[in-house]
Amino acid sequence: MEDDFDLVLRYFESKESAATNPAAGSDRFATLSTDEIQGKLDAAIPPNTRRKELWAVRIFDQWFEQRHNRILHGDTTGLLVLKERHEWNACDWNYLLKMFILEVRKVDGTKYNATTLRDIFSMMQHYLQYTLKKELNLWKDAACRDARMALDAAMKEATREGLVPGTNASSPIPATLEEELWQKGRLATTSPKLLLFTLVFYLGKQFALREGTELHGLRYSCEIQLQHEDGQELLVYCENRATKTKNAGIKRRFVPLKTVKASHTADHDRCLPCIYKLYVDKRPENCTVQNLFLVWMRSDASIQQGRWYQNAPVGRHSLDGIVRELTAPLTGVTERYTNQSLRKTCASTLHRAGFAREDIARVTGHSSTAIERYIQFDVQDHVKVSHALQSGGQSSSLSIDTEPERSVEAMEQSNVVTANPAKKMRLNINGNTNTVEIVFE
Repeated sequence: MEDDFDLVLRYFESKESAATNPAAGSDRFATLSTDEIQGKLDAAIPPNTRRKELWAVRIFDQWFEQRHNRILHGDTTGLLVLKERHEWNACDWNYLLKMFILEVRKVDGTKYNATTLRDIFSMMQHYLQYTLKKELNLWKDAACRDARMALDAAMKEATREGLVPGTNASSPIPATLEEELWQKGRLATTSPKLLLFTLVFYLGKQFALREGTELHGLRYSCEIQLQHEDGQELLVYCENRATKTKNAGIKRRFVPLKTVKASHTADHDRCLPCIYKLYVDKRPENCTVQNLFLVWMRSDASIQQGRWYQNAPVGRHSLDGIVRELTAPLTGVTERYTNQSLRKTCASTLHRAGFAREDIARVTGHSSTAIERYIQFDVQDHVKVSHALQSGGQSSSLSIDTEPERSVEAMEQSNVVTANPAKKMRLNINGNTNTVEIVFE
């Protein structure tokens, strides 16, 4: 058995051998330049965050230059800051951001809404932390209290004046619209384009997928696979790469990746495993493209020969606009539908079916309270609310039909009417899943 002296001697001999033979082990570690390392650090910041930061800093620079020139020309309403920006301390940033938030305006001179003001403030915090490398927290440090109070006052003032952000969010796809898409041939499996569009539609709805970036990242026989469990064939989706909310960074290191399974349904045309198997059968043999979605053939001759798809992936922007292209030609559609609508449809449908929010989050992949924004009411939910309010809460768990006459009739039949209420009283307590009947003699 070697003693400590022998171990130390062997260590220095190995170090000397490596020094005399520089080629030994030279391929083990990567050698990066300063620019390459900085590029790695910059890549950790999402592109949208970087663009919003540049936008906010550009507005701040324009405001600072204008106010600086006004002070030089005799304006006495503010203080002149002559130090370089990297020399500004917490007091300087507190004073300047306080003035900036209260004075910032759009190009046309109008005020920003409350949401935009908060975004600007947040991006200035990001600019201080990641670009200027400042150990300054605008949201918590006591030295920045005035800047936070100015933001709070500006947001409240903008809201009182009716400056609210525009409603550009997408809406869940109701069941009636999905049925109309099938009836009008917008969803089908009879052509290469329609088959791919239908597959994207139901993959997004079943697995709560996001925009074109996540769809474009799907690889054939990788994230989505057919498996057999307990004698049933299931289409299984497993997250195995970084997504928007699960980037495997320091903050999201232990967030579990979701796994969702889709089983066969009675309706063969709308069965997701059946649609997927049909699409896989139409993929070209010896396909060298790893992407799941391939460009469809447009010539009738190729389609008649059984060649439905090319050996090339569909672009990200093309995938991102599929739901919009499906719903745009339909008359009477006033809501905004995008690929994000499929994710909201998944969350809203599961919530309507009685699933708990924790179970819904396992399907959608949410790891915070952001799932609340995806659970939205449809027409039937509003009808239930109206009847519950009109009847004093007696029909809170009643399944309401969209036809008013049938709804009222069903509600009247659900109410228990006693012949002699003075002698016997019967009370129904309706919950989310059960109904308890209490009889008082």
